[in-house]
Amino acid sequence: MSKLKISELSDVPPEGTGKQINFKHQYTEIDYVLGLFQVKGIFYCITDQCRCCSGSLGQGVLKDMFVFCHKDACGWNIRKGHCKFNRSDITPTYKVTSEEDGLYIEI
Repeated sequence: MSKLKISELSDVPPEGTGKQINFKHQYTEIDYVLGLFQVKGIFYCITDQCRCCSGSLGQGVLKDMFVFCHKDACGWNIRKGHCKFNRSDITPTYKVTSEEDGLYIEI
C-alpha cells in the first residue's frame, strides 16, 4: 500500500460538504477521482463515481453520513461505502489521516 497526499489543509472541504479530488498515483501513474468529505471535523474519502449512474459524489449533497449523487440522488455511505438503497452495492472507501502538511490516504 502507498500513503498518498490528496489535499493541502488549506484546500479541505468545509464542514458538512464534499469536493472532488483528482490526482495521479506517484508510483503507478494511475489516475484517481475521489470524493473527500468533512463531517464533524473528521475526513472521509470514497471513489467519486456513483456506481448507479456514473455521476460525481464529490459534487453531490451530503446529508449526515450519506452523500447523494448530483445526477440521480442515489445515496452512498461515506464511511462504509454501501448504497443507501441497496446495501450489497459497495464502492471503495479510503482511510484519511491528517498530518501537518495535508491529508493522506492509503491506496
